[in-house]
Amino acid sequence: MALTEPQAKVLAALAILGPMQSLTVRELCGHAGRKDSATRAALRGLADSGLAHGSRPPPARWRITARGRALLLMPRYREYLSQVSANRHRR
Repeated sequence: MALTEPQAKVLAALAILGPMQSLTVRELCGHAGRKDSATRAALRGLADSGLAHGSRPPPARWRITARGRALLLMPRYREYLSQVSANRHRR
């Protein structure tokens, strides 16, 4: 499955979390450097593909799935992990 750039950035932001950690859309916007609407659209696609999971009730908290972690190990997506990790250390 090919990810869009916004999907790859959002998935990378989720990937740097620990297994039991999760983020809200607002938190993801900051980590992924995306606007709210782009983050929500990316999350819908990721959830539909089984790469991310959102909890209920609102506000949803999002986590990456094992399938999403495996996808980010592909060479074409590793750069997104590096970018998100570097942004996190600058804060």
